[in-house]
Amino acid sequence: MITLSNRTYGIVGFTIAIGILGQWFEGPLPALSARLWTLPAVLLIAAVWAERALLASMQWDIHRQAPSEVYLGEGFSAELVLTNHAANATHIECQPSYPRSLAADSATRHYVVPPAESVLDRLELLPVELGSTALGDIHVRVRGFLGLVWWYRRISDDAVVEVVPRTMTHISTGRGDRLLGARYSRRPVQGGMEFLLHRAYQQGDPLQIVDWKATARSDDVMVRVMTREQRMELMVLLDCGRTSQLRLGVLSQLHHNINVVARLVELAVNQGDHIACMTYADKPLAMMPLTSGIRGLRHSRAILKNARSVSNESNLLAAALQARRLLGHRALVVVLTDLSTGDDASQFSQAVRLLSGKHLVVIANIDDKTIEAMSWKPASHWLDPYRNFAAAEHCRQRKLAKLKLKQHGALVITAAADQLDAKVMEYYTELRQRIAV
Repeated sequence: MITLSNRTYGIVGFTIAIGILGQWFEGPLPALSARLWTLPAVLLIAAVWAERALLASMQWDIHRQAPSEVYLGEGFSAELVLTNHAANATHIECQPSYPRSLAADSATRHYVVPPAESVLDRLELLPVELGSTALGDIHVRVRGFLGLVWWYRRISDDAVVEVVPRTMTHISTGRGDRLLGARYSRRPVQGGMEFLLHRAYQQGDPLQIVDWKATARSDDVMVRVMTREQRMELMVLLDCGRTSQLRLGVLSQLHHNINVVARLVELAVNQGDHIACMTYADKPLAMMPLTSGIRGLRHSRAILKNARSVSNESNLLAAALQARRLLGHRALVVVLTDLSTGDDASQFSQAVRLLSGKHLVVIANIDDKTIEAMSWKPASHWLDPYRNFAAAEHCRQRKLAKLKLKQHGALVITAAADQLDAKVMEYYTELRQRIAV
């Protein structure tokens, strides 16, 4: 596939003009004048064939460099590297073709690569789906050395990125945070305490907390610092049903919730708590029993990475029954789903009452700010009053659903998509400080 350059169109126009003038010319050699246009036409064809023959000698290379692992919903940069090994400057036009899993600008970019040099360009991409994804093909046009034709080539490089749920960028290090400015209890050690660290003996410390083995290994008298054990059990239920496919911005509702779960689980593991995770739709899809430490973090992230939306309606009651089997003690149960407006006999209400009888239940849901703003938007079209009424009714139904869930013993946390994770983690941190579970 080729595309003629502006220079070639100019030569073609000039050839046509010569042909027209030759037909009108009535000089001594009318036959020669009528065929004069063939000379530039033959030269143009020969030049195009010469460009085609020497195209292979134009040594250039294009490839992309991208990080091996990126986070869902967080933009990342990939470098487009264009290298010219020829002795002359090369004009290159590139248009990337991205898959559905990446959101990026696909506009055509023009580059002039000097001889024996490389040109770098930064591409901004946004991953919107989990899993391994290729960066797609690059549609390239290279201008020949005479500047007559743009020669097309499709390049498929091996650039692949792995899209994973978000992680905590600034997280509490749990026990490590208590090493600085810690308040050490000098009361006798009792049950429910666990070892934190060693420190030098201070006047007033009881003798029973002196660690004689650590003292023998050092030059100072060392004591054991104990901390009261504060371990919670956290269960996360992630809705993968039909409504999780709804898009809020560039991400679906499921992918927003996956990022919330990933960061909450990482925070809980960092605090030393036990975690359990379950994805569900009309039935439980994948689950992880109560686990702690790095093993629990890896297992939960593997479940989140493989989570996909299904077309079936969600059934929280089935997931709640399975959750009660996994939880032996009172725990914090966080459900990321839509707010149901069903009656007291619906499966959603039954599930909330079933869990709240023993556990502390939190329903987390994303607020769509565009719908809230639409309910008070001034009308500029004859359909706008109906749209405003639908938006207002949607907001009213959500408020009603919140009141019903609170009556059933659940706490409801709603926020914008970019703020929900912070609100959920803030509640978890406050709850842990109160040792309410």
